[in-house]
Amino acid sequence: MGFLGFFDAADRNAENRSAEYGDWNKYTAAYDARDKINREQYAEAERKYEADIVNNEDNLRRTEKERIQKYQSEVDIQNFQFDQAGRAYDKSVEQAETQKEFNRIAQRASLFEQNAKKNDDLLAVMFDENDTLLEHSFASTGLRVDRQNKLAAASFQEARFTAKNTADTGLYDIERRKARSESRIETQKAIIEGMKAAGTVRARGNTGRTAAKGALAVMAESGALRASIANGLMYAEQGIDLNIAQLRDMLILDQTMVLAARNTANNEFTIKDNKLDASLAADRMKLSASRDSIRARDKIVRQNIFNARRQADMAAEAQVLLQPERMPAPVDPREFYKEYDDPETEDYLELFKRPEIYPFPEYVPEPKLDFERDFHYSRGRENVAASNFGDVLKIGGMAATAVGGIASIGAMGAAAGASSGVFGITAAGAKTFGTIGAGLSSAASNFYPQYQRQR
Repeated sequence: MGFLGFFDAADRNAENRSAEYGDWNKYTAAYDARDKINREQYAEAERKYEADIVNNEDNLRRTEKERIQKYQSEVDIQNFQFDQAGRAYDKSVEQAETQKEFNRIAQRASLFEQNAKKNDDLLAVMFDENDTLLEHSFASTGLRVDRQNKLAAASFQEARFTAKNTADTGLYDIERRKARSESRIETQKAIIEGMKAAGTVRARGNTGRTAAKGALAVMAESGALRASIANGLMYAEQGIDLNIAQLRDMLILDQTMVLAARNTANNEFTIKDNKLDASLAADRMKLSASRDSIRARDKIVRQNIFNARRQADMAAEAQVLLQPERMPAPVDPREFYKEYDDPETEDYLELFKRPEIYPFPEYVPEPKLDFERDFHYSRGRENVAASNFGDVLKIGGMAATAVGGIASIGAMGAAAGASSGVFGITAAGAKTFGTIGAGLSSAASNFYPQYQRQR
């Protein structure tokens, strides 16, 4: 039994021994628990390994069946797609031929309609030409009739003017003759009257100058009367000549007017006839241009019909699908993987190479520690005698240190180098005791060795 923590090495050794047995018991219990868990895990791993082998084989066989099924499905799909493409191609060819036949019918109908349209247009132009010629003929005939009527009217007018002039001239001639006749009659009367007056004068029997004067007077009167008659006839002749000249001027004017009317009629006929001829020529040019336009338009329309037919045929041919061709045949996995087939499995074709199956390793328990080797003396042992001697040294060092400390306290009140202090120890002596105490304590630590094995 130790004292104040000293001289108890034997007790510490006994405690370490008990702790080592406790560590061993704990380790044994933990080892048994771990071993049980490891054995269970091993059994589960072995079961899982065997299940993985079975499952891997099942998965490989299922994958192989899926590969074969996929190959057969791809072959069926290719056959179906090829048949569908063939039917679609045949249908597109049939539709294209039907459309091209319809295009031919439409072209014939369009050409027939265009022929009818061209004939209608040409007939319309022909009717317009006939109407134009008839209108021109009617207008020309009307112009000629109108000119003939105007010329006839001018001739009638000329004849009327000539007849009137002839009548008026005849009247003036009659009037001239009448004036001349009356003038002769009056002259004769004047002569007779003068002769009567001269006879009367002679009958009176006057002679001489009186008789001569009377005869001269009668003769002068008769001469004056005849002169007056002559003047009147001359004036009458002049008036008649003036009237006849006026009639001639009027006749010339009337003839000029008639000539002007004839010229007007001829000029109007010429102008209007030329206008009709020009209009007829223009109408003929129009009709000719219309025929040319109809022919050109007919040619364009026929070309458009032909182009539309070609375009429709090209569109129909463009709708024809490409002639189907079979796609490359899928690879048969039974042929592709036959090198991996195991000859021993005659009832089943292996496509994939099987992994090498190794036996599951035996259970190897965890290595168990040995008490004597791994736990005995694991906490170490102390040398009881050396430890007790170290305690003695330690106690001596503590005592020396205590004496040095007390002496140094006593020496603090005295001057350095004083000869006396507590216990009669100087400051230098107190320092020496402190050094001795530290040395003993350090030496005591060397007497506590422990023995311990490493695990």
